[in-house]
Amino acid sequence: MRFVSVALLAVAALIAGGCGSSSDESMAQDTVSTAVSGLAKGDAKTVCDQLTVPAQRRLLVLLADNPLGFPDIKAANCLDAITKLHAKLTQAQRDVLVDGEVEKAKVTGDKATVHVTGAGMTANLQKLNGKWMITGGLFQ
Repeated sequence: MRFVSVALLAVAALIAGGCGSSSDESMAQDTVSTAVSGLAKGDAKTVCDQLTVPAQRRLLVLLADNPLGFPDIKAANCLDAITKLHAKLTQAQRDVLVDGEVEKAKVTGDKATVHVTGAGMTANLQKLNGKWMITGGLFQ
């Protein structure tokens, strides 16, 4: 289960609280859920599409430096990193992630946090050009 939390932490790689519209809350939740279920399915493009470019760079550093005790993953880009991370997940871990369950987003203006249910991690998001993007997470 620790590896699942680390994997989610890495993916969400990457998250602030308050009030917002239910539409913004729903869209922020969908962004994180899409990333988590994308990881479970090995859909690297879907995962990377939910991350800002700086968040993608932080993901590469996190996976390469092995700060949390899982095997080093050397990758040239986000797609490569997510593909390799997915390969290290067991089927049981993938099964836990596949639904991408998240708790209600906390939105303040153009920033949001979304907690991933059962994984013990929270993703930071920012609304950029009308779309919620994952910008960070607990490892920062």
